[in-house]
Amino acid sequence: MVLALYLVCRAALADRDEYTGLAWNPTSTPSHPCGIGLPPRGNFAHDRWVNARKPRVSLVVRQEGTTLCYVIDGVAEAPTIRVKQGATLTVTLRNEITDPSVLGKLLPPIVLRDRPVEAVPDRVGVVAVIPGQFHVPTGRTNLHMHGFAVPPTAPQDEVLMGCADPAVGDTGCGQREITYQYQIPPNMPPGLYWYHPHVHGEVQAQMLAGLTGAIVVEGPDDEAREAAGIEDRVFIVRQLRDSDSKNPAMLIPPTDHRTNMNDTMPMVQRAMPHAEHATESSVKTGGEIDTSHELGCANAAALDEITLNGAPVVDGEVADKDLAPLHITVGTTQLWRVVNAATDAVLDLALIDEAGKPVPVRIIARDGAPLTNDAGRPVKLVATTAAQSVPPAGRVEFLVTAPKLGTKIYFVTHAVDTGCAGDVVPERRLGILTSLPYTDDAAQPPISDAPRSTVPDLFSGLLARKTDRTRVLAFAEYPRPGDSDQTDFYIVERRQGAVLKPYEMSDPPAINVAAGSVEEWTIENWTREIHAFHIHQVHFRLLGVNGLQQDDPPLLDTVIVPAAVGFDRVDPPSGPTPGTVRIKIYFPETMTGDIPFHCHLVDHEDNGMMGVLRVLPSTVTNNSSVVGKTHPREISFHKLASPQP
Repeated sequence: MVLALYLVCRAALADRDEYTGLAWNPTSTPSHPCGIGLPPRGNFAHDRWVNARKPRVSLVVRQEGTTLCYVIDGVAEAPTIRVKQGATLTVTLRNEITDPSVLGKLLPPIVLRDRPVEAVPDRVGVVAVIPGQFHVPTGRTNLHMHGFAVPPTAPQDEVLMGCADPAVGDTGCGQREITYQYQIPPNMPPGLYWYHPHVHGEVQAQMLAGLTGAIVVEGPDDEAREAAGIEDRVFIVRQLRDSDSKNPAMLIPPTDHRTNMNDTMPMVQRAMPHAEHATESSVKTGGEIDTSHELGCANAAALDEITLNGAPVVDGEVADKDLAPLHITVGTTQLWRVVNAATDAVLDLALIDEAGKPVPVRIIARDGAPLTNDAGRPVKLVATTAAQSVPPAGRVEFLVTAPKLGTKIYFVTHAVDTGCAGDVVPERRLGILTSLPYTDDAAQPPISDAPRSTVPDLFSGLLARKTDRTRVLAFAEYPRPGDSDQTDFYIVERRQGAVLKPYEMSDPPAINVAAGSVEEWTIENWTREIHAFHIHQVHFRLLGVNGLQQDDPPLLDTVIVPAAVGFDRVDPPSGPTPGTVRIKIYFPETMTGDIPFHCHLVDHEDNGMMGVLRVLPSTVTNNSSVVGKTHPREISFHKLASPQP
């Protein structure tokens, strides 16, 4: 009965879709600062090349009601910025936000609970929990180049202090305009990156309002593919709204039709069992994580509304006319680059034929990093039909071969089980791929003829490096005390004296490391929903998930951390087992400064699930006793010779 109601609801939603995009006009004018309408399905953002002729990019943030947009050269559509390895990318960002208060309307409404919630009580041997507080939007904005291996200091990817004030209201930044100058290393992995605001407490609203865009850092492989005639297409999935479903029974498909993130290796392989693995002792890690007061299962789950390249994606059974039309010349190959710029929607991407059978693709990169072994040599391209799990902020790049003339291939994202406290992520069709007749102009050599770079990148040799230190970090979430139905989110290093406290901008660094050091982190998820761990400035190798070792550890900057299991376990009454990932990270000498790490479900980040790691010059001894002693952040890292007292 539930399935029947669900299918009826989906069909009704699809039947109501009359969107064409014909009225779209992206020209920014005084009366329509963000243009008119949304783009048609099948739209691709225009490229903005950064070169000697156009060395600078000027972005203006404008507002029209609850919509924000990046305007460049009078066009209210975030461009796909393309830049070469080793180049300097200069971006000037100007803030023209006129009414910050309305941005709060994009967030789920705050409702009152039936009865107030008490604070998590202090208990001996359990990590103390400090509540958070509501953040009022200020309209400040800035720019984060997600995945860029550049220093976290101005004028590069510094996001904790630098910002631009809105046109009306707050003046805390002291400027309306900010200029960034990114010195892209010649050995930074070439691939797909993206940009978005990163003012803590305001990321979710500004991203939902429209502030995201893609960046492609090009290397020798791009030139080789262009010479081979392989077309490059960039897809960006955004989120329009994160709202509570009024009737979840009609919107949640049966569990066995959904990808369970606890049964999969994120982005890598399928059908991985959830191991009953051991965690570090509570004595060694400074106390147990309180699980008896963790956020419970949702009574009404959130249904995310997403777009593909700015055009709405329809939920439910969709007619072909309501899908993004995608074309390829028969006998040729395209490179598809997909960035998940949604605030919290997980993607599980695949190509399927008209019968629903998976179609093989060749994965060439994840999170901007080409698939290589630890020595930096490219791995053999292998066709796979496995769906590709892409967390919020993640990217995947793959080669697509044209289908036969007269046949159709569907670009889909499968339904995902994000945990009982997580959001509903339904099955969706994103686009339909058909072939065009062959022409001499479209002739291509075989894919194997396109050379691939063998130059080691910045993170080559990471697995071979000696590990200098291991750490255990934990995710937790609790209802915020009081009458309002809100949640506080936490990430903490498990060590003696640790306290669960939502991150605030005034907080000192939680972790200190020495530049040039290598660490292994185990990240525990003690909650009933998945999280997406991300760290700025560096990529890491994913060593294992849920206690199972990864045979070929991928190089990532964002990874899904599976939900905990066993909350109702009574035999034995041992409590839940956290979901875990284990990663290995190298902190290059060039990355001295304050590096944020957080959950990239950005409502979690905004509400506390974030911390800061300080990379000290190698001349400074990495001693846990100096954590937080080198605050505030205005400190000049390149002049620092010893820890502050």
